[in-house]
Amino acid sequence: MDVFSDLNLAPWLIIERMMNKNFAVLHLGDSLRKVIEYYQEYKINTLPVVDENENLIGVFPKKRLYKALLEGAILDNHCDSYIVYNPVFVSSELTYNEISLAERVMKSRVDYVVVLDRSNKVVGMIGTAEYLRESLNVIMASAATLESLFRVNYEGIIIIDKERRILRINPAAEKMFRLNFSEIKGKHLKEIFPEIAISDQLRIGLKGKVKSLPVIINQVPIIENDVQVGSSFAFLDVSDVEKIAQELEMVKELQTTLTGVLGASSDGVFVSDISGTIKYVNERACKLVSETSEKIVGRQIQAFLQTNSLSQIAKSGSTEVDSCGIDGKKCIVSHIPIKKENSEGIDITGVISTVYLSGNAITEEIARKWFCLNQQVQYYRNELEKRDGNFSGFDQIVSKSPIFIQMKRDALLIARSSSTVLLTGESGVGKDMFARAIHEASPRAKRPFIKVNCVAIPETLLESELFGYAPGSFTGGLKNGKPGYFERANMGTIFLDEIGDMPLSVQVKILQVLQDKEFIRVGGNSKQTVDVRIIAATNRDLREAIARKNFREDLFYRLNVIEFNLPPLRERSEDIIVLAESFIEKYNQILGSNVTGISEQAKKALQDYSWPGNIRELENAIERAANYVWEGRIGIENLPTQILQLEHVPVAASSSYRSSLSDFEREMLLGVLKKANGNKSAAARLLNLSRSAFYDRLAKYNIN
Repeated sequence: MDVFSDLNLAPWLIIERMMNKNFAVLHLGDSLRKVIEYYQEYKINTLPVVDENENLIGVFPKKRLYKALLEGAILDNHCDSYIVYNPVFVSSELTYNEISLAERVMKSRVDYVVVLDRSNKVVGMIGTAEYLRESLNVIMASAATLESLFRVNYEGIIIIDKERRILRINPAAEKMFRLNFSEIKGKHLKEIFPEIAISDQLRIGLKGKVKSLPVIINQVPIIENDVQVGSSFAFLDVSDVEKIAQELEMVKELQTTLTGVLGASSDGVFVSDISGTIKYVNERACKLVSETSEKIVGRQIQAFLQTNSLSQIAKSGSTEVDSCGIDGKKCIVSHIPIKKENSEGIDITGVISTVYLSGNAITEEIARKWFCLNQQVQYYRNELEKRDGNFSGFDQIVSKSPIFIQMKRDALLIARSSSTVLLTGESGVGKDMFARAIHEASPRAKRPFIKVNCVAIPETLLESELFGYAPGSFTGGLKNGKPGYFERANMGTIFLDEIGDMPLSVQVKILQVLQDKEFIRVGGNSKQTVDVRIIAATNRDLREAIARKNFREDLFYRLNVIEFNLPPLRERSEDIIVLAESFIEKYNQILGSNVTGISEQAKKALQDYSWPGNIRELENAIERAANYVWEGRIGIENLPTQILQLEHVPVAASSSYRSSLSDFEREMLLGVLKKANGNKSAAARLLNLSRSAFYDRLAKYNIN
């Protein structure tokens, strides 16, 4: 039996491990003296002999040296006549599964055999002792490997010799039959296992009972040199097989139940592994993508759902929701991770992606609103990125008015200083935006910008909110006190909006901060020092407030170092359409709408309106119109009713105009409904209106 036939050892490995590389090479013409020197130096008793091309031609064993000396040769004689020509040699690529290695070593007439490489150059010497020693090492390693396989086997194994006496039994068999190997070793198999029918033939899959345990028995004869020297028995516990079968049956039942549940769903379901390869789809999902399950399973989910959520789920382990388009329809898709607990925590093994598209208007409306929210998030994220870069806040202030453009230039110029700025003007003219632009253009841009609405904070709390309070100042306060807005704005800018409505008691402390750059917290006794730029804003006439004793004159002059009086929108009519178009662009990004412009009639109405609410009112009007139009141009009918009040038209004419407009709109709605066969969703799409806007129109004209 070839012990090493299954070791699959690499060529040269065995030879190299046992080869003696500490050797010298003789050449033709070398003296006997050199032979003795090599014997003594390299501690070997056979030397290879090569020609002028370093090819092997023979060997010089120690026996030939003795022969030469007995024949009277002197040490300076050549060794040529005593060389053993055509010696036995082995290749360095031989392994133990090539018995020629052993044969050549054993049949050699010398104690050492030469080892040659592929080019027939001498690379070493191998002797009988080295061969036997390394053979023993390999046998021991092989035995250890076989023993480990024998012990780890799940099946019970018993090995008997040709007299049918027990040679070995593995731990699985000991446990299965409750035996101890040391107690049964050497005993006849029938003595221990009378139930087993012994045969000299191969028998597989026999069912029976051994020691009252139902098992499946495999008997395999052990053959060596064509003679049976024993047998091995393998036992498989039937109860284990039945348990596995039951578990498989349960899995099948669960699979059937899961398939039934997912098949009954009106939503499309894709199950993929963590790499995105689809493992399962339900029937609804197949219909959504117009493919069979056979063509879907095994492909990447990105081929059907354009999503990057899988990589995020693998990192976070949380559910992700996004939208995608399938056959021109917007769908909401939820991605739920499949989690598996282990000793080290939780692994994400896959993802269940559910496409919510049942064809009803509610689902489509949810998809649209989700898309709008996503657009808003992206819009505000872009705005934040602009603020972190070199983008100036003044670039967002749109204007064609020469006066306002010059005001922007002046503000950009003074932004580099730390002087106090007072912004005046009507409500809604953009004082907040102007203040932020000054801050973002200043050296303090990377520092905090704190806005305080002096009207929104109750008078009793305003002082503590602005300047903070010390620990224990009042009941209900924080244990460690609280810093105020001024402290939080340190090294930055504080924007005091509606400062004209600030109580006189607080104005004194504001004046102190302006003059001394310090203040005392409410309930405290130590001074706090701050470096902060103040920008104040008001829509009141502060000089009139001073005359009424409602505002401190000294504070006014400290605030009014640099003043910008922002003009109302009615005084910069050239900016109305420019601003309206910028708001259309803004809300297209936020809402996901596709408003393409403003009709000429609507433009004239916008320019004729006085805009008492200024830019804020204009923005609100455009946002409202974008919601009604959604796609296409804003018409006059999409504007708020107060803008349509044409003051220069006589009352009778105006009434007649509105009546005609209402009649026209009602007839148009009825005509579109008739064209859509009463389907309100289809009618709304024909008019490029959102469903909510269309229903508002129907309610306005009492159309059911």
